[in-house]
Amino acid sequence: MRTVGVDVGGTFTDIVLVKEDGSYVVHKVPSTPGAQERAVIQGISEVLETHSVDAKEVALVVHGTTVAANAMIERRGAHVCLLTTEGFEDILEIGRQDRSEIYDLTATRPAPLVAADDRIGVHERTGASGEVVVPLKQEEVQRVVRLVGQRRPEGVAISLLFSFREPRHERVLLEALRRELDAYVVASSEVLPEFREFERTSTTVLEAYLGPLVVGYVSRLAEMLASTCPRATLTLMQSNGGTMHADRVHGHAVGLAVSGLAGGVIGGLEIARQHGLDSVITLDMGGTSCDVAAVHGRVPIIHNNTIGGLPIRFPTVDVRTIGAGGGSIAWVDDMDILHVGPQSAGASPGPAAYGRGGTDATVTDANVLLGRINPDYFLGGRMQLERDLAETAVRRIAEKLDMGVEDTALGIVRISTANMVEAIRGVTVGRGQDPRAFTLVAFGGAGPTQAVDIAQALHIASVLVPRHPGTTSALGLVCAETRVDLVQTVLVDDPGEVRVTVGEVLQDLTTRAVRRVERQTGDSSGIRVEWSVDMRYVGQSHELTVPVPRDEHALAEVSRERFETEHERRFGYRLADRGVEWVTARVVATQDSRRRVHYRQPGGQGEGPVGEREVLTQSGWCTATVYRRDGLRSAQRVDGPAVIEQPDTTVYVGPGWYGTVTAHGALWLRRSDT
Repeated sequence: MRTVGVDVGGTFTDIVLVKEDGSYVVHKVPSTPGAQERAVIQGISEVLETHSVDAKEVALVVHGTTVAANAMIERRGAHVCLLTTEGFEDILEIGRQDRSEIYDLTATRPAPLVAADDRIGVHERTGASGEVVVPLKQEEVQRVVRLVGQRRPEGVAISLLFSFREPRHERVLLEALRRELDAYVVASSEVLPEFREFERTSTTVLEAYLGPLVVGYVSRLAEMLASTCPRATLTLMQSNGGTMHADRVHGHAVGLAVSGLAGGVIGGLEIARQHGLDSVITLDMGGTSCDVAAVHGRVPIIHNNTIGGLPIRFPTVDVRTIGAGGGSIAWVDDMDILHVGPQSAGASPGPAAYGRGGTDATVTDANVLLGRINPDYFLGGRMQLERDLAETAVRRIAEKLDMGVEDTALGIVRISTANMVEAIRGVTVGRGQDPRAFTLVAFGGAGPTQAVDIAQALHIASVLVPRHPGTTSALGLVCAETRVDLVQTVLVDDPGEVRVTVGEVLQDLTTRAVRRVERQTGDSSGIRVEWSVDMRYVGQSHELTVPVPRDEHALAEVSRERFETEHERRFGYRLADRGVEWVTARVVATQDSRRRVHYRQPGGQGEGPVGEREVLTQSGWCTATVYRRDGLRSAQRVDGPAVIEQPDTTVYVGPGWYGTVTAHGALWLRRSDT
C-alpha cells in the first residue's frame, strides 16, 4: 500500500507519494487559498494519474495544513463567547505587562479575539487549592446559557479561575451549553489544565476561535478524500511534530497552529540523518515565508509560542518564521530605504514575472534578472516566466532609489538574505550556539537559490540541498510519528510530596496518553513514554523544563539535580540554599509510525552542462555553467559559479563554492577553501 504526504504552502501545494519499498515521487500544484482542500485533492489525483497508481492502493494520507495559522494571522476565525469567573472578564485585554517594543511609545497590542460584549462573568469561585468558595448554582447556569444563546456564537470558551485544580464548575457549564446550543464549546480544564490564567484563557479562546473553521475544513477534506482514495486514512501533522487522526481534531484544533511548519523541520532532519548529520539548521524558504530551526539530533519543542501576535501555550516545534519568501515584495519607505517583505505577492497574483497581473517587484523577479532563475525552465518548463515584466517591476523600485535595475535586483536579494541571516542568528547565536558548528539544510522552492549567500554571511562551511527541495516539508509529513502531549499543573514545593503528588500525576497522564495513542493507531506495541517537569526556584516567576526518569522513588532527588544543572548551564549559577518548586508535569507518548523513505542517486557518468548563463554577483557579472539536476549522478562534482535547474527549485552555486552529489541524491555544497 502507498502513503501520501501533502503540504499546503502559500504558493504551492506539495505532494509526496511513497511506495512500499520506501522510494518516492513528488508533485506540485498551485495552492487554492480560499479552499485548501481543492488543491490537496487535485494534487493527489494528479500524482496518482501521472504514476499510474490505483487510488485504492493509498492506505494513508498525512496532511500538513496552514488553515489554523492563516486564520490567526488574518483574524478570520469563529465568533466566540468567553465565560470567566465574575470579575475576570477583561483578562484577555489585561494580558501580561511585557512589551515587544519597550522603547516604542506608540506600541500597541493585538485586539482581543473576544469583544467585550461577548465576555460573560459567571458567579462562582474556586480557590487556589481547589476548594469551592462560591458554588455554581443551577439558576446561574441557566442565566449564563441564556446570555450565550442570545449572542449566537460559533464557539464558546470556558475558562474559570483555578479550574486546573478543580474542573467541576467548568464541566457543568460545558455539558449545559453543549446540550442547549449548536456551537463549538470547549473548557480550559480539557484544553490546557495549567496555571497562569492569561495563557490558559488565551489558548482556550484560540481553540474555540479556530475549532469551527478547522473541523469544517478537515470534514470537507475527509469527505472528498473518501471519494478519491476510498481506503485511505487521513492523519494531520500537529504543531508538536507528531500526527493525529483526522477524527480526533475536535477539541485539538489549536494543536494545528503550526502544522504546516513542523513537516519542514522533520523532513530536513530526516535528510540530515541519512547523511550522518545531527546538528543542522533547517531553512525552508517558500513563496510567502521562510522558516528556520536549529536542530540537535531531535526536533526542538517549545511550550510557548506566538502567532500573529496571539500567545499560545501548547507544545510546538521551535521554528522562527519571517516574511521572506520568493514572493516577498520589495518596497521603498518614506526615507527612500529599500525593504523586502513581510508582504508577499503569494500565489495570486504572484511575482510580476508570473504574468498574472502582479506589478510588485519580488525576490523571484530579482533572481530572474540576476540570471539565477531561468524564465524558460520554471517548474521544469511547465510555467513560462516573463522577464520583461520582472524588469518593469524592479525598474519602478530602481527609479525611486535612483539606481540601476541590476543593482536594485542585487540589493533586493541581499536584503532578503540579510533577513534570513538575522532569523538564523536568533535561533543560534541568540541561544548561545555558534552557527558555524551547523550544516545548513536548505529547501523549499526558493531556499537553494540563496542558500550559499546565507551560508557565506554566517561563515557556515557546508550546505545540504535535498534531492527534491520544494517538497521536503511534504516528505517530513510521512516521516513523522504519532505523538500525544499531556500536561497538568501540580505546584509542589515539599520534596517529601513529590513522589506521591507529582509521581501520581505523571502516572495518570501516562495512562491517558498511551490510551490516546492506542485509539489513534489501533496498536499498543512500541509506544514510548517520556516524563518531564517544569521546575523553578521558590520565588521565581518562570520555569525550566527538565526530563526526569520514570522512577517515582528517585523523582525528587534526580529532578532537583537536573534542574539545578540546567539552571547553571543556562544562567551561570545555582542557588543551593533556595527551595525548589515542581510546577507542571508533562508526559509525551509516541509511537513510531514513520514511513522509511529513501532516494538512491544513479551512478555512472553524469551529464555535463546544458549551457552557460551570465549571473550577477556582488563582484559583478560572471559566466555560470548550467546543469539539469536529473542529469547529475552520484559523486559528480559541480564547480561554481553554476546554476543547477530542476522542476521544484533552482540551486545556485556561487563563486568559491562547489557541489558534489551524494548517494542519497542530495547536493552537498562546500566552500572551496575547506
